[in-house]
Amino acid sequence: MLAEFGWVDWLSMMGSFVFVIALLVATLLMLKKMGPRVGAVNNRRLNIIEIQNLGARQKLLLLSVNNDQVLVGLSPQGITSLGRWGPDEQIGDLAAADLDLEGAVPDSQLNTFKQLLSQTIKR
Repeated sequence: MLAEFGWVDWLSMMGSFVFVIALLVATLLMLKKMGPRVGAVNNRRLNIIEIQNLGARQKLLLLSVNNDQVLVGLSPQGITSLGRWGPDEQIGDLAAADLDLEGAVPDSQLNTFKQLLSQTIKR
């Protein structure tokens, strides 16, 4: 035998559904607000400066460790250090020393991290 639902029962179910969805959204917003902040300035020796997603499970992380910047590759196989820069070094200066290969890009063209990364990936 089929149970019959009246308007009051239907409105009660829909109201409960909307209430549960509102609680879910409020919880997600609260978690986002209270979660760890990327790039937050504090007195820690280790800070995450930037995160770049490369794929579903691959990331590049730019970390600050004792005032040095470290570029780290993160994948399901492990963590790989890709480069390290001191506080007084620039990425363009290191790129010229590291890229002594055929077809290397001159110093004047390695101004940005994006260009350095694309040149490194092309190798």
